[in-house]
Amino acid sequence: MTKKIILVTQATSTGPTYVEWLTYFFGASIDLKQFSVEQRDFEEIPQDADLYIVAATSSDAFSQVVSLIPPGCKLISPSVTFFKKEIETLRQLPRGTRAILVNLSVQMAIESIAELNRLGITHIELTPVYPGSGCPTDVDLAITPGERQHVPPDISHVLDLGPRVFTADTLLEIALALGFTWFPKSQKFHAYSESLADHGKSLAALWSANLKTETYLDILMGALETGILGIDVENRIFALNSMAESMLELRRDTALGQPLSQVCCELAQQLTEEDCRLRSSRLIQLSNVYISLSSVPVDWQGELIGCFLLLQRFTEEEERQHQFRRQLYHRGYRSKYVFDDIITQSEPMLRAKQIAAKMARTNSAILLTGESGTGKELFAHSIHYASSRRDNPFVAINCAALSDSLLESELFGYDEGAFTGAKKGGKMGLFEYAHRGTLFMDEIEGMSPPMQAKLLRVLQEKEFMRVGGNSIIPIDVRIIAASNENLLERVRQGRFRRDLYYRLNTLPIEIPPLRERGDDVFLIARHLMLRTHTRYTFSPEAHEILQKYTWEGNVRELANLVEYLAMLDKKEIDAEDLPPYLRTVGDSAHSDRDGLRDRFREATYGREEAFSFVLSALSQAGRGVGRGTLMQEARARGIPLTEQEIRDILQTLHSLGLVSVSKGRGGSKLTQVAWMLLSTLKFEDT
Repeated sequence: MTKKIILVTQATSTGPTYVEWLTYFFGASIDLKQFSVEQRDFEEIPQDADLYIVAATSSDAFSQVVSLIPPGCKLISPSVTFFKKEIETLRQLPRGTRAILVNLSVQMAIESIAELNRLGITHIELTPVYPGSGCPTDVDLAITPGERQHVPPDISHVLDLGPRVFTADTLLEIALALGFTWFPKSQKFHAYSESLADHGKSLAALWSANLKTETYLDILMGALETGILGIDVENRIFALNSMAESMLELRRDTALGQPLSQVCCELAQQLTEEDCRLRSSRLIQLSNVYISLSSVPVDWQGELIGCFLLLQRFTEEEERQHQFRRQLYHRGYRSKYVFDDIITQSEPMLRAKQIAAKMARTNSAILLTGESGTGKELFAHSIHYASSRRDNPFVAINCAALSDSLLESELFGYDEGAFTGAKKGGKMGLFEYAHRGTLFMDEIEGMSPPMQAKLLRVLQEKEFMRVGGNSIIPIDVRIIAASNENLLERVRQGRFRRDLYYRLNTLPIEIPPLRERGDDVFLIARHLMLRTHTRYTFSPEAHEILQKYTWEGNVRELANLVEYLAMLDKKEIDAEDLPPYLRTVGDSAHSDRDGLRDRFREATYGREEAFSFVLSALSQAGRGVGRGTLMQEARARGIPLTEQEIRDILQTLHSLGLVSVSKGRGGSKLTQVAWMLLSTLKFEDT
């Protein structure tokens, strides 16, 4: 991962040297940008860097630069020194030699003299000279740290020490601030440190402590029967014990400091980004041997600097247990939401949350009803998290998405040899995974009658058998079922078991649709905007359209709209910015409502009961309904309608723009205009 560095120097001329050395040491691992106080371009430094290096010599300039850096960002004021060979050259000069020290400013000249004195150059009498200052007339030797162009022209001898460079301590501080834990052991750093006139006392102490700590760590890691491999954020190896050497066929002396992908490609290919960021355990295969891989991230001062990988060979029983844990982890068998994640200020939704929170304290079955997209799964997660089962699995399954055979094997599992293609060793079912936890069964209405009977038995007896098995498995599972249809109506029609319905409906919760939640539309929209990192408002016209829209897709439809409007990149959304289907609703509602009401009364005169029945049936269904279903419902209610009469009614409603008629199995359903006019037309259920 590339780290972004901002370098600010006092003078423009000193920047290239620092850039050259930083690039030499860290290469493609950094993205470096240079600014200077001299050019005043530092006033526009980026605000998102990983590290700021401020090499401004004057206190005023330093304070000015630091004030532009965001609070809490990593900041280093570097120390600089000279190379050993230049200092040795100065040592050869005779004692009492007089010379001028030329630099860019009086402060920089004095700092250079102080640094030379600290390095033992005290036998030379140095006078600071800088642009605009005077120069002694009896001196013919100039010493300068890379500023030869500022040496007075009448000086006959010039000794250029070259620009001052970062001390070893400063480089080490930069590397650790960037999380480059491999740097202290790199050959480039050691060679550079040896070439400096001063290695740095703090570096020596740190290095000594580091070696001592490593010795203790090596003893500990060597005593363990687990392979231990440490990698930093650049995937370079910084720790390796003897067990890991054996398992991975590596040599410690050649592997340390090297990228994992170069020394053990097979392991590197199986690592994911999550392995280095999150504590996890899973099963991998190396050289046809199953290995338990556990990762433990390592933080330093609140920042991820790498991770330890723990490697252990598996027995067959350990492999089976780990595969089970891996399935739990990857399927996400845990609750992800709490009640605070349900955004609302509307009375119906607040009441539903209050009821759900109270029901969460019990172990009874809960039935969630509501249209698709109202948040039934969000409620299920929240109920589990608020219950005493929160520390145990939360397992979810969509009953309408699987065939009977697949649903049965998913819920109950199967024994080895139960059917052709069954896995060796069998498979655990979701009831076993959810033991002492919660099983969320979405779209329960999609379950066939035979499966309903099997589910009822499990709920009654609290035990089951795997498919193809012969042993009883007791379970303790709390059931939360959900449906976007009227289950009681399906019971009356004989399409859902009455006894199962009442078993599931112990604690019913009805989740209101978005169109009944008032200004929640805009409250949720603002929350969704945060996810797309956008912020916009709605004009009065757009606001009115969205407020009166019926939201058949509920929150899911609203989320799609928020994402669509974010792409427009506008501060205020007007009515014409809305998708065409919304603009049509708005236009119809404002310009033709009275005319539509008159045309409806004219078209339905003398047949009010029949039209009222069809509209009522469509509004209650909440989805496409076929003519055959409407005719059966009419007969059940004692309304004498033929299929041809229903076809004519639907065609009339379609011509008025109140019903959309789909081909095939899509059926007919109310349009947005019909939903908006339902209250004014005063349809009554017959």
